[in-house]
Amino acid sequence: MANEEEQENELLVLESIYDSSVFEVKKLGRYPEGHFLVRVEVPKPFHVLVPRVNAPDEMQEILLEHLPPVQLDFELPPSYPSDRAPKICLSCPWLTMKELEKLCQALDNCWWQDPHAVVLYRWMTLLETEAGDILGLTSSHSLAPLFKELAHLRGNFRAARWKRCLTYRGYKRYDARCFKEMMDPRSLATLLTEFNSKEKRRLFNLQWIACQVCLSTKLGSEFELVLGCDHAFCRECLREHFRIQIESGSASQLRCPQEKCTTQVLPTQVKSLVGDALGSRYEESLLNAYLDSQADLTYCPRLQCQRPVVTDPDLPMAQCASCYFVFCLYCRMVYHGVQPCRLKPGEQRAIRDEYLSATPAAKQAMEKRYGRRTLQLLVDESLTQDWMQENSKKCPHCGISIEKQDGCNKMTCWRCGTYFCWICLVSLKASGNPYQHFSDPRSSCFNKLFEGAEELADDDHELGEFL
Repeated sequence: MANEEEQENELLVLESIYDSSVFEVKKLGRYPEGHFLVRVEVPKPFHVLVPRVNAPDEMQEILLEHLPPVQLDFELPPSYPSDRAPKICLSCPWLTMKELEKLCQALDNCWWQDPHAVVLYRWMTLLETEAGDILGLTSSHSLAPLFKELAHLRGNFRAARWKRCLTYRGYKRYDARCFKEMMDPRSLATLLTEFNSKEKRRLFNLQWIACQVCLSTKLGSEFELVLGCDHAFCRECLREHFRIQIESGSASQLRCPQEKCTTQVLPTQVKSLVGDALGSRYEESLLNAYLDSQADLTYCPRLQCQRPVVTDPDLPMAQCASCYFVFCLYCRMVYHGVQPCRLKPGEQRAIRDEYLSATPAAKQAMEKRYGRRTLQLLVDESLTQDWMQENSKKCPHCGISIEKQDGCNKMTCWRCGTYFCWICLVSLKASGNPYQHFSDPRSSCFNKLFEGAEELADDDHELGEFL
């Protein structure tokens, strides 16, 4: 069989075996040429040590499951396979020139075992299954020798100019078939982590997975991985879950739907699922929740403005940066300098009681003095404050008022999700067992989990989650 026919048959067989993303043939020049990408099998777990950018003597450890493939470019001369082996160029971003030379030597040995037969498939199999043993890969692989070698290659004018080294140069001689990209530690670390993430996602997309929400089995490509915890849910369920929480106004912080997972979903991921309108609404709710938790922030009292305003704790006034309105922090009216507010904070309760118990004539006189609307607002606000003081307590983390209707004394803040004790208002760690506070003999609330509770049955199932 003529060389040309054997080459055509070999390439045809390889194209039928491998996907175009792995094996590709180009027939642009005089001779057939192409490349294949080989993923080297590595031990699991596999750690790559990369020098830190600002401290080259210190190593940064990166845990990887997948590494960028070794690329073998080939050209088939007319005398292949009867007399000559294919011309090759071997490259890989995380291997040194010496390591690439070892692989070239292994490919040469494979050719000489049967020098008159087609060899591309044997080469690809060798790189896939034996490259790790040839390179002596262990569970930890340092890239310090690689960057030391690159520092030597950068002394070459051609390498420094074109950001690569095609052939051997300088004081060291390398196999001309080895190709080396010039990359700094930061770029290589980014390349390795991004490739690892993309490869994990690619393999995940090919699997059949059961959604934990709808219990339907779908391809991984129809699932969304929550960034930060990698819990997977089908996009339809996750989108609907986020949409309901945002539209109901209960989404101060959207978290992973997985049971007991506290990972907060990134706003960018939420926006990609629910769309720009609901995504912007969620971002606005996050901003408002943050502003409400800041003690040095208030809002402009003008109804047409309502922008957040930074206050100075040493000053009784503030100025809105948007509409430039200067107002008193106590009465929320135009700043009146040294003049007292219409209603001093210490007199509000007395004025309210006097107004509520006054005769119609006395009420009319007070309304002329303070204003009917002002007095009505004072009554409403003071009654609300009295009720809140008697029936609610403030969250120790964000300060929002919370009412306890029934159940045990382990409370959960509806805004920030903080666990706290209703009796002593101490914050309980969300990552541990919040009920430990009530079972610790050293605690002042020991054995007081249900003290004052009228209905206990509703919280029995919640206690079981932490036992």
